[in-house]
Amino acid sequence: MPRNVKLFAACVGALGLGLLALSLATAESHDAARYAVFAALALIASTWKVKLPGMQGTMSANFLFILIGVAELSLGETLAMASLAAIVQCHWRARKRPARVQVLFNLGAISLSGYASYRVAHLFSAAPYEPAYLAIAAAVFFVINTGLVSQVLALIEGKRLFEVWRNCHLWTFPYYLAGAGIAAVMCAANRIIGWKRSLLPFALMYLLYKHYRIYLGERLRLIADAAPKTS
Repeated sequence: MPRNVKLFAACVGALGLGLLALSLATAESHDAARYAVFAALALIASTWKVKLPGMQGTMSANFLFILIGVAELSLGETLAMASLAAIVQCHWRARKRPARVQVLFNLGAISLSGYASYRVAHLFSAAPYEPAYLAIAAAVFFVINTGLVSQVLALIEGKRLFEVWRNCHLWTFPYYLAGAGIAAVMCAANRIIGWKRSLLPFALMYLLYKHYRIYLGERLRLIADAAPKTS
């Protein structure tokens, strides 16, 4: 990995972990059992990974519970859950052991993305669980998280940031918006039938993940077919 890439990744990691530490220092939990269940499901969602075309990274469904954290939990709880989910995503069935700087970068990126989406949603409204504000939070998370990953790829490949971001990530935005919709349904159900039953729509996220996995498999096959053949 080039030195400038390692430096950028380390800076992102340090900044993200700094925000995580500050948030944990003032974290509070009003329902430990609910938080434990949310965190466990976030870790499960982190194993639902799909490989993105043109890069070594993966996309998982754990951002759904980051959005639920934005709506229902404290900032410290949300970032702690996001960080644990990022670690699982890095290591679960990885083809090779991730380097420390990669894990540090992923922790920093998800902490920065989660922090920004939480702050923006709560800045606009005292009721961030409403669909419009969850959509805003999803958009903020998407732009920052995919932007940071794209910057790493741009540095490695010597390309422009927007070009990499457009080719590798822009088309995944509907996935994040759909996740925001599912999170909004779960938050609404929480207020009507309680948090335990509100987890039922979580199954919709699994169906969305399966759809994108099939779609990406087909996309990768088309890319492979279009690549020039070597004798």
